[in-house]
Amino acid sequence: AKEKEKEFMRSQLFIEGCYTPLTIERLQEEIADSGGIDLLLTAEWPKGVMTNLKEAWPEEAAVRKLAKSAARQISSAPVAEIAAHAEPKYHAVGLGGVFWRRVPWLHENRGEVHAMTGTLKCGVCRMITLGAVDGSRPGVKDLPASEKNYSYVKPEDEPQAKPQKWLHGLDLDPQSMPATSDDATPNPWSTKYTAASPEDPNKPLERPDFSGMDKEEQRRWMQRFGLKPGEMLDASDKIAKAMAPKEKKEKHKSLYKVSEKEKKRRKTGGDGHLPFHAKERMHSARG
Repeated sequence: AKEKEKEFMRSQLFIEGCYTPLTIERLQEEIADSGGIDLLLTAEWPKGVMTNLKEAWPEEAAVRKLAKSAARQISSAPVAEIAAHAEPKYHAVGLGGVFWRRVPWLHENRGEVHAMTGTLKCGVCRMITLGAVDGSRPGVKDLPASEKNYSYVKPEDEPQAKPQKWLHGLDLDPQSMPATSDDATPNPWSTKYTAASPEDPNKPLERPDFSGMDKEEQRRWMQRFGLKPGEMLDASDKIAKAMAPKEKKEKHKSLYKVSEKEKKRRKTGGDGHLPFHAKERMHSARG
């Protein structure tokens, strides 16, 4: 029965609106035949797209919060597989009801080959999610009222998201290669950037990022550990600093060479190393 089910899955493009392995295979073949695409349009968010992002700036905190909630609820692994394979210049997403421009990520196979060195300089993909015309958030379910009231700050002090933009223009040149960007992050689905393995204990561990935690996650964290995630990281940093081996300072070494005989004279307090006038002053002071 399981084998028949697998054969049926392989023969169908979509089953009840869901992707099948055949869908992914056909799309990848079409992308390969086209020689690269400029714009990828999907309804769902690619799963794992929030990977490798730094903490949001204060002015972006409200939008980043909406983006994280959307990414948790309407992300799709097949869309991520297609996006990683297609390596488009732009990836536009329809669901979520939030206008958000992710920091560009680097491609791994699409770019220009340097004529002198022969190295591949990869371009980037810019992902843009659009808001809804009616201001709704399609695909995103609101949290219960009991969970919305919990916060570390007063409700009036929380940053409020601006009305979401639902129309955005792009400047595309089909003849050009994907552009580069100085602030690009590694590819979210890259196999080159993996966490440290147990076989390599000297490799530093990856620092966790708690910037995307919502109110319910923060409440559960406080209930379990009794302190905020940021406070736990600060305490961990202090312990690591205290446990780190202290660097030994080098002893001061004289630039002048002193003979062993001279060292003995200075150690015993003899005045044989002093000039005549210095000896006279010492004897007169003693007398």
